Amino acid sequence: MGEMTELLQGFITDTTKQLVDEPKEVRVSISTSTKAIIAQIQVSKNDCGKIIGKKGRTIEALKHLCLAIKNTNFPQDSRKVMLEVLEDENSEFSYKDKS
Repeated sequence: MGEMTELLQGFITDTTKQLVDEPKEVRVSISTSTKAIIAQIQVSKNDCGKIIGKKGRTIEALKHLCLAIKNTNFPQDSRKVMLEVLEDENSEFSYKDKS
C-alpha cells in the first residue's frame, strides 16, 4: 500500500471510530484505480446512520476532508476520492457517494 492510501486509511479509521458507538467494529479498506481512490468503511449495523448522517452530510464532510488531505500532501494526484459505507458484508444496504 502506498503512502497516500496509508494516510487516508489511518485518517478515515481514526475519525470513524470517534463517531460510532462500537469503534472495535470499524474496518476501512482502500482500493485504487487510475481514476479514483475508493475507501470502503464497514461499521456495525447500529452505527451505519451515524457515519452517513442526515442527508449524507457526515459522509460528505469526511469525503471533503479526505480530498483536502490528498490534495495537500499529493497535489500532483488528480484521482477522485470516493467513500462507501457498508453495513456488513452480507447486507444489501450501502451508501455510495454520487460523484
